Amino acid sequence: MERIKSIDEQWFWWINSHHSDWLDWIMWGFSQGWSWAVVILLVFFFVTIRKDTKSWMWFLIGIALCFLLADQISTNAIKDGVQRLRPCHAMEGVRMFQTGKGGLYGFVSSHAANGFAVAMFISLLYGGRQRQDGKTRKEERFWNSLGSGYRTPWITPLMMTWAIILSYSRPYLGKHYPGDIICGAILGLGIGAAVYFAISKTRRFIASRSLQ
Repeated sequence: MERIKSIDEQWFWWINSHHSDWLDWIMWGFSQGWSWAVVILLVFFFVTIRKDTKSWMWFLIGIALCFLLADQISTNAIKDGVQRLRPCHAMEGVRMFQTGKGGLYGFVSSHAANGFAVAMFISLLYGGRQRQDGKTRKEERFWNSLGSGYRTPWITPLMMTWAIILSYSRPYLGKHYPGDIICGAILGLGIGAAVYFAISKTRRFIASRSLQ
């Protein structure tokens, strides 16, 4: 455990010490709440509203559940239980840019959990190839279970890149260790997938009941 902690701290110092004036503002911007709104609204208006109008309500419900679960689990269930101090509280000389120290505890990163939950949900919703005729009913149920008829291969790399940069900004700004980020990302990916498939099942159940 001490070996893992030492490696985590070494990687933190490497990220935190490699900075530049122009990158400071980019990393700061990715960590702000308005950056989340920009990404989600872009997907909502340019993908959901234009390509998948029947799913707009499910899209918003899914995003809300991702935020609710990722934030509550990462903060109330894990941070308060593990109580690992943020690097800016635990060590001297941590470089911070346009940000305060925040709460005492940093494991796991709520930013990483929220970001990857949203990225995974949207990737499962719209990622992959466009559905082709001739798929078996089993394939259609699994891959297109939410009812979205629109798929595009670029949405997944874009969303995951956004989540990675968002997460990288946290040790860059002195707020988290890389280990906080990695574990938060794993938590977020699981939550995003769970929300997607839970909504899928719910939507299919409602559709089946309406046909009876």
